[in-house]
Amino acid sequence: MASAAIPLSIDQSSFQVLDKIEGQFCNEEVFIRLLHFWEARNFKKGNVLMGVELLLLDAESKAVQGFISANRLFRHEESLKRNSVYKLKKFMIRPAKALYRVSDHKNTICFTDLTTMISVVDCEEKIPTQKFRLRRFNDFATIADRDYDLFDAIGQLRLITGDNLKSPTTAEPPMEVAENRSKDRVFLHLLMQDGQTIRVNLWGDIAGAFRATWNTSFVQPTVILITTVNPKTIGGAVTLNSTSATRLFFDTDVPETAELITSIGRGAGTTPTVTTASSAITKYEIVTIAEINQFLQNEPQVVVSFYCIGTVVDVLGQSGWNYVSCTSAGCNAKLGKTETSLYCATCKKTNNVGVHRYRFEISVRDKNGDVATFVVFDTDGRNIAGRNAADVLNESIQSAGEAARHEIQTTPPECLRSIVGRTCKFQIKIKEYNFTASRQTITVSRIVTDDATFDALPPSVSNAPLAVAETSVKKRSTPPMGSGTVPAANQPSVGDPTANTVTIKTGPEEYDAGKPEKRPRVEN
Repeated sequence: MASAAIPLSIDQSSFQVLDKIEGQFCNEEVFIRLLHFWEARNFKKGNVLMGVELLLLDAESKAVQGFISANRLFRHEESLKRNSVYKLKKFMIRPAKALYRVSDHKNTICFTDLTTMISVVDCEEKIPTQKFRLRRFNDFATIADRDYDLFDAIGQLRLITGDNLKSPTTAEPPMEVAENRSKDRVFLHLLMQDGQTIRVNLWGDIAGAFRATWNTSFVQPTVILITTVNPKTIGGAVTLNSTSATRLFFDTDVPETAELITSIGRGAGTTPTVTTASSAITKYEIVTIAEINQFLQNEPQVVVSFYCIGTVVDVLGQSGWNYVSCTSAGCNAKLGKTETSLYCATCKKTNNVGVHRYRFEISVRDKNGDVATFVVFDTDGRNIAGRNAADVLNESIQSAGEAARHEIQTTPPECLRSIVGRTCKFQIKIKEYNFTASRQTITVSRIVTDDATFDALPPSVSNAPLAVAETSVKKRSTPPMGSGTVPAANQPSVGDPTANTVTIKTGPEEYDAGKPEKRPRVEN
């Protein structure tokens, strides 16, 4: 039976609450409030819709997660309204899932073909309008990377970084490409009630919702409550990531944010610093690997280019030394895989022909002995090898045979290893993605010279602040790189780098390691 949209009044309290339901099927009526619902999609299978997840709340303030499968969604989707009260009957009861939990209840409600969900008005049973599972910094640090529970966080906005902050845009519809993710993002520093500052990434539609509120508020908000976040360790720092279930509440939207506003006092030095993700540092400075790592830990997320002098100690093979690139003019992106062809996420075109280009990693040691992984792309690769990647690959396969293709792909050829032992001056570029990458590598824009010396690095450079274009980044009081101190009001309490060796990964716009791609016809 389909959901009814007929409003009813409750004149009696003869109904069940969630904790008293037993068995695997419930024939009794349960009155619940629909707090939120969101799509559940499988990004690994072409972004296919699996169904709709629900967050339900009963009269005893007990929250439970619900699910309507995609094949039953047509029965109920028109009647789903957030914060409305419903009479629910004839549904399945299943144990709560172990991962990505949005409630503490032991069970999950699953809709069947018999389930009815009827809208109710003038409900005498007072069902709360919201329920949150707020956690502090140490709680998130304990469960980071486990994907068990999606808890809520509240705090003061200290830093906001993102493009088009003055334009309330939402993410574009996801492309039908395996493992595609939206790149629309807003990055925040959130000062929590325990005094710790935590990093937050808002993605896709959630980033768009933040922009919309930020731009339409007469008084821009200073406090935010973010629900159902997934804590991850990124670059050594605990970072909260929005999910498809995330909701945002600001300042006086709910009692929890209003209480925090009252406790800190509105306007008491709480205005957040705002920067743009596309801001760029325009003056190139010579930096060490330790300074690069510290920059990623302490600075706002900006596009930045530096010079770095280091000696190549090895050419790494675990990520291969070439990739299949798009053949469209001006596009070097790696081709993604769809069900029947190869697809360029940058050009948004299907490619049946690809071309091999260089993309290989080198281990670089600077004058202080710190080691990092640099990524070299096609132009410098051709200069080092003296030949195109396709020629080198085809020659190796002809010599060793097709059966040795995998070994050839993961073993750098000798023509690339000729760079080992050289001390080079690298022009490197750090993009927004570097601030959130779990595995980090530094992208080489170009090798300026391959006969540099460490004498080119002035002794005082490690104590000099990096120059920032005044028109690109909003300046703030920040100590020189290497000083070891960071203003508490603007920086997260996430600690310093813990290792002497660092890898920093670039954004996926030119290359994305991913899974091995379907092998196309190669154009030499």
